[in-house]
Amino acid sequence: MHVLGKIVSMAMLGCCSLSAWAADPWCSPGGSSALSFEWVSTDKAEPSKGNVIIKDASGKIVQVLRDVTNRHANSELLDTYRDFNNDGCPDLVVSVDMAAIGNESVEAFLYDPRTRQFAFSEALSGLGGLDLDPKDKNCVASYWKGGAEDMYYARHCWKGDKLVMQSEYNVSPRYNTEGEFQCFLHVTTTYRDGKKRTNTKCTKKF
Repeated sequence: MHVLGKIVSMAMLGCCSLSAWAADPWCSPGGSSALSFEWVSTDKAEPSKGNVIIKDASGKIVQVLRDVTNRHANSELLDTYRDFNNDGCPDLVVSVDMAAIGNESVEAFLYDPRTRQFAFSEALSGLGGLDLDPKDKNCVASYWKGGAEDMYYARHCWKGDKLVMQSEYNVSPRYNTEGEFQCFLHVTTTYRDGKKRTNTKCTKKF
């Protein structure tokens, strides 16, 4: 799916100053009413395929996000309340798929207060089980399951406009050549100051 094909701007708003950034109603406290989001399916056979129509408070269309996949196929479950890059402006996350094991894939769009448009984020969309880091607003968390006893977690933080991995953790069972359970292998990797550090341990507890 081409990134450029996702975004069709309906209004050329140009760049704005810092004061205009602060005055952006979408980025203001209680600004959730500044924009509305409507899901419009473009395929009757696959209602999860379509566009997100974004309107301002007056009802004017200000942007159309095209060729989006929305597994819920409705407007109500579009995630428009969380700020994923800590710039003070809520972003848009669309749930693309949810596997039976619980793995969720998403498409994430970051709001740019300079243009007052949402832009597709390849970095965030590439993270499974995307969520906010509860300990640091400048970071995000991701989670993935390879099985009931095989789990992966990762933590990424923003450095400027780049999302950088800080740590990852994986736990999975290990078996001997006869297929007998040996232990749960826990692997924790951290990335700091250009250095990678890995800690491995095998335990009987998950």
